[in-house]
Parts: sequence; C-alpha cells; structure tokens
Amino acid sequence: MANGRRDDWLTDAQGRALAGAQVYYCTQPANVSIVPPSPLASVFSNIAGTATTNPQITDGFGHATAYAENTLLYTIVYVHPLFGPNPVILTDQVFDSTAGTGGGGGGGGFTPFAEVPAGAIDGVNVTFTLSHTPVNLVFWVNFR
Repeated sequence: MANGRRDDWLTDAQGRALAGAQVYYCTQPANVSIVPPSPLASVFSNIAGTATTNPQITDGFGHATAYAENTLLYTIVYVHPLFGPNPVILTDQVFDSTAGTGGGGGGGGFTPFAEVPAGAIDGVNVTFTLSHTPVNLVFWVNFR
C-alpha cells in the first residue's frame, strides 16, 4: 500500500479561512445523507502510516492535511456551521502520489515542470514560450 497526501483548504465566499470545519474522508460509494458520512476511510498523519482521526479539523488558516491509500477514489465531505444542513461533498477525489517529493496536494500524478523558457529574462521581454510535449504554454514573467 502506498500512501498519498491531500491538503484541503476551506474559505468562505470572501476568501476568509474557515477554522474548525470537519473534513471527512470516505471510501466509495459513500453515504453522504447523514453526518458523519460513511464508510470512513483509514487516514494517517504522515506518509509512514501513523493512524489519525477522521474527520480532520481545519486549523486557524482553514487547512486540513491527511494521508491515505493513493490508488483509491474517495468522497470528501466538508461540514461547517456556515454551510448549515448542506455539507460540501466532493466525489472521486485522490490522494497525491507525489507527497514528499515536492508535488502539490489534491490531484494525483503531478509531474514537476523542468523546462527552460525561450527568451531572455532581462526585464524587457514580457512573453515567453515553453515547449513541453504535448502542450505549448505561453506565460508572462515581467509585468509592466
């Protein structure tokens, strides 16, 4: 079993952190018509597999972090008084398989970009092109 990481961040409509929210991690198919939802997944506090509580509670910055088996799909349920009787439900979620390797949280299969932009980063050029199969990206570095 390989564990992956998931970082959840909850804010209100104005972007303020929602501290104290419950973040439930459920295996699928999940019964989300009740709180707590079921079945709850086994979650861990680190990649080594140290068991922790489910739900996780968001901190003062609205963050909750958990590790779990990264080959399964999960349903994530956010419960907070601001949501009233309508929790936020996210189905078909994964735990990032690149945890601990510089990857981001949430999605799986993250591959860090290691290309060099074409063009001189000299304070004059404003548009650069990155060629990376299968996608070409154009981005702006020097804003005026």
